Amino acid sequence: MKEFSVYDAARACDGIYNGGEAVKGQMVKGVVIDNRKVEDGFLFVPIKGERFDGHDFIGAAYEAGAVCCLSEKKLETQKPYILVKDSLQAYQDIAEFYKGLFGVKMIGITGSVGKTTTKEMVASVLEQQFCVLKTEGNLNNQTGVPQNLLRLLPEHEVAVIEMGTNHFGEIRSLSKMARPDFCFLTNIGQAHIEHLGSREGILKAKSEMLEYMREDGRVFVNGDDEYLWTLKETRSDVTTFGIGTQNDIYTTDIREMGLEGSDFTAHFDGKEMAIHVPSPGRHMIYNALAAIAAGLALFMEPEKIARGIAGYTPISGRMCIEKANGLTVLNDVYNANPGSMKAAIDVLSYAKGRKVCVLGDMFELGDKAEEYHRQVGSYAAKKGIDEILCVGELAKGIYDGASERCGNASYFKTQNELLEKIEGHIHSGDTVLVKASRGMKLEKTVEYLLH
Repeated sequence: MKEFSVYDAARACDGIYNGGEAVKGQMVKGVVIDNRKVEDGFLFVPIKGERFDGHDFIGAAYEAGAVCCLSEKKLETQKPYILVKDSLQAYQDIAEFYKGLFGVKMIGITGSVGKTTTKEMVASVLEQQFCVLKTEGNLNNQTGVPQNLLRLLPEHEVAVIEMGTNHFGEIRSLSKMARPDFCFLTNIGQAHIEHLGSREGILKAKSEMLEYMREDGRVFVNGDDEYLWTLKETRSDVTTFGIGTQNDIYTTDIREMGLEGSDFTAHFDGKEMAIHVPSPGRHMIYNALAAIAAGLALFMEPEKIARGIAGYTPISGRMCIEKANGLTVLNDVYNANPGSMKAAIDVLSYAKGRKVCVLGDMFELGDKAEEYHRQVGSYAAKKGIDEILCVGELAKGIYDGASERCGNASYFKTQNELLEKIEGHIHSGDTVLVKASRGMKLEKTVEYLLH
């Protein structure tokens, strides 16, 4: 971390410093919100959460070597601390200040589906030429984004920052910290529609990123998405990518090769290049196109862009293809919504031999949750999946939708019930998709199948 003083931290978050004058000038060597990660010289920021209040661990942070702590209340201590109105806001303000110490090119990525995969694909391309900081895992929320910005180092040339939301105003605060040079919007689906009301509301929430884009910045959107295309119609700084030839960056000659991925020809500025995407699914083509757009925006040579896409590897739980015990398991358990469920079922349909899917609850879908689950079940049956195993309270809708379309479906109220009987539904040589919202914790099912 690039060090800054305790006094700099107090000024950045508009806090009131309490303590000796000598400590004001001491340098902060790290900023954390988990007292277990405090080291000598660190600044500890106590965040109030649903289950814990970080203020309860201020004492432990000092014992671990914290040079200073933030606090929303006056402390009975001789230790130095910074009094703030809101610790979370202060954490974000310090991250915004810290980001401003660097001249790094900033790429922001948001959307309903595929943010993390797009982030990984973009980073894989840019790493062919630049020193890149990218969001760890999917730390894309109000604490995750500042955590990633505080990882910036002088050697970084580009940062790829994922931004997630389920309420209005959240993307705005994330973008204010990051101040992106380039804004990427992957798509507008049904994820978090419970809180955002409609797809129009989701577009509005995701578009908050553009409010803090740099003046000479540029917006990159999936032009095959009817909602995102409206940005092209209303702004002059939008570049579109997609399969349709109406886009600025588009494809021809798509050749899908099952679980081996796909090949296509990308077209841009009157030029073209051959691309191999090593992960299956048509949705991965969109992620690759976003990565192409990022590479071109930073004036990379086409050969390096193509090499970066071909070298992409998925992170755990994001359509990882794992093999063991005679099974091929499509591990896609990290998250789910209707769009990503259908895309994953499409991938499963590419497999040779017997195809089985284990599908669990999708959360935050609001009043239409039952309808969306039925649609997914119906879609799986339509795609000819041999067995559809449905697990969870909401997944009863998946079972009903599959059964109505004469799909071979079974229902299990809990994951434990599923695991007790799953061996009767899985056979050697099967390809098995496992997918649900994160809260279902279906990685337990993946582990059972593999081990």
